[in-house]
Amino acid sequence: MYKTKADIWLWDAILNHMTYMISPDYNPPSDRPSANQHPTRDLYLLNVPYRTLVINLIPSNSSSNSSCPLSPVKWCLNEMGSSPFCIRSPTLIPTCLLALLIGVYCSKNISKLPEKFETRWLYQLTFFLFGIMMTSAGILHCFLGDPQRLSLTLRNNGVDSLLVIQILFAIIDAGLTTSVAVSFLFCGLCDINFLDPKSNATRFLLIGSYFIVFVLWTLGVFRQWSWTFHVLYLGVISVSCFIYLLTQLWIKSNRRALPSLLVGGLYGAIGLFAASFAANRICKSEGPFWSQYIGPEFLWFLFSDISMAFIFIYVIQAHRENKVTIHKCDVDIDVEENPEKY
Repeated sequence: MYKTKADIWLWDAILNHMTYMISPDYNPPSDRPSANQHPTRDLYLLNVPYRTLVINLIPSNSSSNSSCPLSPVKWCLNEMGSSPFCIRSPTLIPTCLLALLIGVYCSKNISKLPEKFETRWLYQLTFFLFGIMMTSAGILHCFLGDPQRLSLTLRNNGVDSLLVIQILFAIIDAGLTTSVAVSFLFCGLCDINFLDPKSNATRFLLIGSYFIVFVLWTLGVFRQWSWTFHVLYLGVISVSCFIYLLTQLWIKSNRRALPSLLVGGLYGAIGLFAASFAANRICKSEGPFWSQYIGPEFLWFLFSDISMAFIFIYVIQAHRENKVTIHKCDVDIDVEENPEKY
């Protein structure tokens, strides 16, 4: 989950360093480039080796007209020492912990639902993946992306273990984010019986989709495909969640529980919009100080948690409603077969 300027910088730094490792014959300039030469790049601010290759994997408002901070706020311990411990974007930590609790709690409670709820295992997996995804996002954004440590890492000629871990968590974060959306798509298709949730073919298709998602994200990172973010992030998330909403509207027995689903979908859509298209407006309205703490990225994380909580409420309400309907039918049948008992 990365859309702010600081996150774009982190990806750019990692990708540019990988480009240098792949092409060792390239000699980076010793002096940092001027803003006139490369007005859209911010790498020189951290005094890291600059690459002439333009990275367009993840779109951002990285121009000088952007209202968002160039780098996120950080809290450091032992700042005067040789190796200070810094936490970037500290306000994201509560949202990630909340997401982990939501993922574990909802997954556990969904697993307790009756077996008549055939899509139970798929919803359980979806919420569990959400908790893991947000945890990896918190580790990447708050602990592994410290600018000073990354700057020192990029100055080394070899491959540093920290850089490898950063790349690994970045791919896990992005891949799981897309996989959660794909999981909701499968939930919807199974709910309307387009796919059989008990079939092994459905399970293999789901696992295959996860595999393709991670392969595409990995290739997008290393080959620097410009369409990766638009297709795998904005595209897949928007289309999958919209199709899931349509499938739930198709199920007539779930309509009384729809308000919870609509509220959850609304929060998710607002969060995604705030972190992408409306990021500059939010930063401008909040100002340079508050946008470091409760900016677009924080809103996206928080609204994602709220959205998943309401979707969980919808799943529980819809299933309980089906259970009550079945119970009423059983009572009617018992009355007809055993009228002497009533």
